[in-house]
Amino acid sequence: MGKEVSVNNALLADPDAVRINDVDELNHAVSGSNLEIVQLRPGILDAAIAHRSVGDFSIDRGTVNLPLRVRGGLDPRRYGIGVFDPGAQATYNGNQVDSSRLLYFMPGGELDGFFKESYGWTSLVVPAQWIESMCPASRRSEALHLRTECRTFRPDAKKLAELRFAIESMVTPHPISAAMPGESDWLVAALRNALGELLSALDDPFDKEFRALAHFSTARRAERYMRERMDEPLCIDDVCINLHVSRRYLEYSFNDAFGVSPSRYLRLMRLHAVRRCLKRPGAGTTVTSEALRLGFNHLSLFSVQYKKTFGESPSATLWTGTGGTS
Repeated sequence: MGKEVSVNNALLADPDAVRINDVDELNHAVSGSNLEIVQLRPGILDAAIAHRSVGDFSIDRGTVNLPLRVRGGLDPRRYGIGVFDPGAQATYNGNQVDSSRLLYFMPGGELDGFFKESYGWTSLVVPAQWIESMCPASRRSEALHLRTECRTFRPDAKKLAELRFAIESMVTPHPISAAMPGESDWLVAALRNALGELLSALDDPFDKEFRALAHFSTARRAERYMRERMDEPLCIDDVCINLHVSRRYLEYSFNDAFGVSPSRYLRLMRLHAVRRCLKRPGAGTTVTSEALRLGFNHLSLFSVQYKKTFGESPSATLWTGTGGTS
C-alpha cells in the first residue's frame, strides 16, 4: 500500500510550475474552470500552479499564501475532484473542506467558496466515462450522481492515502524510460484504480450539514444582490430587508460561507471592480473617475485600502494597464 504524501511539498521546485502574483492571472490558470477570485486579506499574492494532462484527464496542483474567495463555472463535460494538503481549511458550496475530505463536483457545477489560510490543493478533472464505469461497482451508485452541484466526502483514510500516492506518482517529474513505452498510461490507470476504489465504497452522501448550507445559500443570494448594485450606494440593511433576514444572521452567513463580513466583502468587490477597469487596455479612464463611480468618495482612504489589498497604488495599476504610456 502507498504511503500518504503531501502532493504539493515540492511544487515550488517543480520546473513546470508557474509562479503567479496577480489574482487576475490566477483566474485563468486552473484547468476546466472559469473563475473569479477576490483576495480577502491584504498582502502580495504568491501562488504556484503546475499542470499535467493525459487525454481528457488533467491534474492541477496549486499553492497560495493568502485567503481567497473563489467562484466560477467548472467544465460542463467532466467531473471535478479536489484533494487537499494537510492544514487546508476551506468552505466550498457550503461544505467544510480539510485534508481528510474529498470535494466532488458534477459536470458544469459552480465552484463557490473561500479558503481561510495559505495551503495547497490538487484538483482532478475527470472524464465522465470514468465515473460511469465506476457506478456498477459502487455500493451506493447514487453517491456518484449528486442531487446538488457539489458534495464533500470523508473517505476511508487508507484509500485516500492510496489516491494521494497515485497522484504523486503521476505528477512527480521523471523521464519516461525508452524501455517502458506508454508509461503515462500505466500511471493514469493506477490513479484511476485508486480513485475508483475510493469512490465505489462511499457511504450515503446525503448527511448534509444543514446549517452551513443554509448560511451558504443566504450569502450567495446576498452577494448576487450586491453584485447587481455595486455602483449604487447600497446599505447592508437594505440587503437584509430584501432577503428577509436579520443583520446578525447575514453576518453569520457571510462569515461561514466566505470568511468575511458582508460590508467588508462589498468593499472588496468594489476594489476589485476598480482594479479590473484600471487594468483594461485602452480604457481611457482615470483612478478618480473609477473610484468615485464605485463609491470611494474619500480618495486618500481609497488609495490606502487599494494599496493595502493589492500591494500597489491604483495609479501604478493604471500605468501598467495603459502600457506605461499615460
